[in-house]
Amino acid sequence: MTQTVSETPAFYQQLSMVTHEPSSIIRDFRQKSFKKLQSSPFPTLKHEEWNYTDLSGFEKQLPVPSVMSDLEGLTPEAVYPYTFNQMKSHFMVFVNGHFVPHFSNIKDLPIDMCVENLQSAIKRKPDEIKKYLGKADKQGNDFFSYLNGAFFTDGSVVHIPDNYRCETPIHLMFLTMGNGELRFSAPRNLIIMGRNSSATLVETYDSLDDQPALTNSVTEVFNGENSSLRHHVLQLQNEKSHYFGSTNISISSNSRYQNTWISLGSKISRNDVDATLTGTGSDCQLFGLYAGRHEQLMDNRTVISHLSPHATSNQLYKGILDDKSRGVFNGKILVSQDAQKTEAHQLNRNLILSDKAHADSKPQLKIFADDVKCSHGATVGQLDKTAMFYLQSRGVSKEIARSMLTFAFANDVVDSIILGSVRFFLYKRLYNRFGRDWGSAEDFESLHKQED
Repeated sequence: MTQTVSETPAFYQQLSMVTHEPSSIIRDFRQKSFKKLQSSPFPTLKHEEWNYTDLSGFEKQLPVPSVMSDLEGLTPEAVYPYTFNQMKSHFMVFVNGHFVPHFSNIKDLPIDMCVENLQSAIKRKPDEIKKYLGKADKQGNDFFSYLNGAFFTDGSVVHIPDNYRCETPIHLMFLTMGNGELRFSAPRNLIIMGRNSSATLVETYDSLDDQPALTNSVTEVFNGENSSLRHHVLQLQNEKSHYFGSTNISISSNSRYQNTWISLGSKISRNDVDATLTGTGSDCQLFGLYAGRHEQLMDNRTVISHLSPHATSNQLYKGILDDKSRGVFNGKILVSQDAQKTEAHQLNRNLILSDKAHADSKPQLKIFADDVKCSHGATVGQLDKTAMFYLQSRGVSKEIARSMLTFAFANDVVDSIILGSVRFFLYKRLYNRFGRDWGSAEDFESLHKQED
């Protein structure tokens, strides 16, 4: 018998306390999402989209909704290290799903540009929020998207006006902290790009402590005609946490969207990216790096839907898997009958550093047009023995050679991030994970430090 929400009430009993909502728009959206959630089966290995990720027993855990009192005692000094302090930016700080304005910096915004939390935006311009909320969501049966829709706490709204080039990066920072219980947070973000606009957006998910947390995020992106958005998402939570996130994008005519997804954290993480190219001449570029260790499970699912002609897309996802970790890539390219002259490519490469690490790869093409250029591929392998021998023959130790080749494997994904401070931040995280005995941290910093 199919397991549904109504048959696992323990998972939702506490969450139902946070659904009281004065706004009719949010209340209606929550109710519709909850109805869909009630008829949605909890993901199991029998579901095609989840057949590499075992969540058995997870649905019976009891997440505890966070309240503002959880943030008492939190200081700016605790948050500052997570702000890419060398990078000038507009930034918003959320802790356990709650907006913390006195830690944020969204003052002095240009006229007509909006960067604010969702609860404030719905009060100020409800009709505009209603126009976009839920409109880029994945269609069909998606358990965690409906869970977010029913129980999200807050989130951000970023609106770049027509004909405006935003030179200052925008940083959305989502942090978790706890007290031994499984704290639940569900951010919901709306990113709206006006016609002929451009911006760079960074989303980070990280932990302030080593306490367990359940993060369930949804970000909806709307690229207006001839707009350009570089969107970098970093999932860095501690390895006691669970992360389930979706990014859903609608890309209009002649607009460009680039997503770079970096996953280093969480015990179990799931990243869903659904991009729909609705306009002629649109372009979508997806880059991903997932680096697992210990017993981490990192599941990645992408879907790029080409609905219009003369559009292009490219996917490059790389996995680095050590110890007993497991990485999953399930990517699809869908080309409709009307999407002639489409060019779409997809590649997944995995580097295995341990005999007990495991990689699953499932690239897919579904093409209904007859004049296209499409390709897909996947590789799983170990470090090149010839390259290892070459480095060792020149006096480089085996451990350092291993680290150097691992960094080289990750570089083309990390280098797709145009912000030097963010790249440097990631270099340090990767150094701590894979840079065994590669000189001192100071030496590494002097080699890779880059200013924005």
